[in-house]
Amino acid sequence: MKGSVWLVVASERIKGKPEGWHWDDFFLRRHEWAPVDFSWGGYEWIRSPLSLKCIQRMKRGDLVVAYQAGEGILGLCVLASDGYEEVPGSGDRNTFDLAPEPALRLTTPVPLARLKSESQTAPLFRQLQGSVFDATPYWLALRHQILALNPHLKGDLERLEKAAERLRRSRGEEKDVWQKMAEERALTYRWRGRTYRRKGEQSAWLRQLYNFRCQLCKAQFPTPDGRLVIEVHYLHPLSVIGPAGDHPGNMLVICPNHHLQLELSEQVRVDWINKRIRINGQQRRLWVHALHAQLAQNWQTARRPIE
Repeated sequence: MKGSVWLVVASERIKGKPEGWHWDDFFLRRHEWAPVDFSWGGYEWIRSPLSLKCIQRMKRGDLVVAYQAGEGILGLCVLASDGYEEVPGSGDRNTFDLAPEPALRLTTPVPLARLKSESQTAPLFRQLQGSVFDATPYWLALRHQILALNPHLKGDLERLEKAAERLRRSRGEEKDVWQKMAEERALTYRWRGRTYRRKGEQSAWLRQLYNFRCQLCKAQFPTPDGRLVIEVHYLHPLSVIGPAGDHPGNMLVICPNHHLQLELSEQVRVDWINKRIRINGQQRRLWVHALHAQLAQNWQTARRPIE
């Protein structure tokens, strides 16, 4: 690992709070989360000076070892952001964002007793007072312990490490995800120094084709006033490829939660024929209307000579 590794502790029992938090809320339900749920830390949770110092050093693409108090190491995930200020301008970098992918939930957790009995990992776990700890010097030993109990996950772990490295290297292209999602809703966009009007009729037609349902989860989001909330994701940003991309073949109808997942992902590929989508190397089914698939294939064919 070229980046850092952080041990992040979650507990269901926290002094002075009615309830705590369990890592499985992330591992098992992250694709149902709202965007704000991926932010971790803040004044309410981070109080230890040691934890604050760690968050100040956090970088996008760093590895997170998910430790659950009373259970042990449950899994691994990756940072989607550097450490940042919960309140802009406060000077307190006490918050960070988790990436929905890549993530790996261990089949067999690594218990605290095992970690404390191993000489190479024991120093990290002797006194866990705080929420975030620098585990970089212990990563190889932690990795060994994880694979000792989960040898079948070796390939998954290697893929996670590679995905984390890709995320870390992408720092030059790091984007404000919320700003980008807002730009995709704007009426205009900039390309090569000029302003273009977004063809709202194209995306409106596509939303209606799917009856305002997400192509990944088929969920529909009605509001109290009867409107249906659904978003459109551009596989190739219009700011990169220009007006040619303002076409249904470059769009997916997606719910806000999956829209965030796609924006945070480093690689998204759609197989229109087999109705599959690959997100950071992980493949899943995609709901594709036959007319949408035909338009997408025609659009890709028309672009090939240009590419």
